[in-house]
Amino acid sequence: MYVRFVLDEPRTHPARGLFRIAYDLAWDPALPEWLRHKLSRAVYWFDTYLAVPTRLHVISRGKRQYRSLCWFRGEAQEHVARGRELARLIAEAGVPTAMLKTAEPDQILYRDAHQIAAKPGPWTRVIA
Repeated sequence: MYVRFVLDEPRTHPARGLFRIAYDLAWDPALPEWLRHKLSRAVYWFDTYLAVPTRLHVISRGKRQYRSLCWFRGEAQEHVARGRELARLIAEAGVPTAMLKTAEPDQILYRDAHQIAAKPGPWTRVIA
């Protein structure tokens, strides 16, 4: 099973992941200092213990470029737990989040011990 934490935006497909918004919120002066500090610490942990995938794009038949989606591997329990905590902090800042799961991602472009990056496909069955 693969797990992905996303912003809960019904009109956005595919749903955006949490890291970009977490960086922005960690520097948002409108948020309480304690929440910015917790967001910064959570982001720092991922910067330290989660590699940036080396392959995030694929060109299909020389025409269309796809940006892959990153998913935590189910067996990466600490990463999933910290992703869940990051999602909770983002939700506390007023941005709704959701957790998605899939057993069958599409074409996997990158894989390490904690995550995969896969080309999104319409046939990828996602469980919310």
